[in-house]
Amino acid sequence: MTRAVFFDLGKVLLNFDWEAVCKGAGTCCDANPVRMIRWIATSPHISDYESGRLTSHQFYEHARVALGFRGRFEEFAELWSDIFTEIPETVALVRLLKGRVPIALLSNTNEMHIDWVMARWDFMRLFDDMVLSFREQCAKPEAEIYRRALAKLAVKPAEAFFVDDRPENVAGALAVGMDAVPFTDAAALRSALVSRGVLPQG
Repeated sequence: MTRAVFFDLGKVLLNFDWEAVCKGAGTCCDANPVRMIRWIATSPHISDYESGRLTSHQFYEHARVALGFRGRFEEFAELWSDIFTEIPETVALVRLLKGRVPIALLSNTNEMHIDWVMARWDFMRLFDDMVLSFREQCAKPEAEIYRRALAKLAVKPAEAFFVDDRPENVAGALAVGMDAVPFTDAAALRSALVSRGVLPQG
């Protein structure tokens, strides 16, 4: 029986687009958009930041040097974070679930992004808890972060349902005994929730 539902954030509740931001940052960076995208995709500082091993200001300093960024920290934080757009069909499922079962966010993310998202989307306050990699200092698909998520909502692995767009994160949840599915679209997710008795038919 499903007693709690965990959501990933990026590409499940919010889409994000690095390329548009990198193009817009051209006037304040020495690096061109291609170099910026490559740095985002390959720099170990990204995972260090998302795992809580770097503070926001430390991460900014690494990015400033690597990309030749000429702006202040506040300007960087806005450029770094203004990448998200809502996926309304999935957010609607969060609203439907509220009050039916405990719901939580389980996300690999960083302080700047969460601050930005919390200030702009009210649905983020619907979650009963948030398990965030930079706070926990561990990340999906490590087993530890799933165990901490389960402990926060006081459920057993078999009682927890998790959705994530990345196959390795779904596999990580399954490995600790959770029920988990890859995200494809909101209609498929709704069907999965209905089949588990968490949402009603229709």
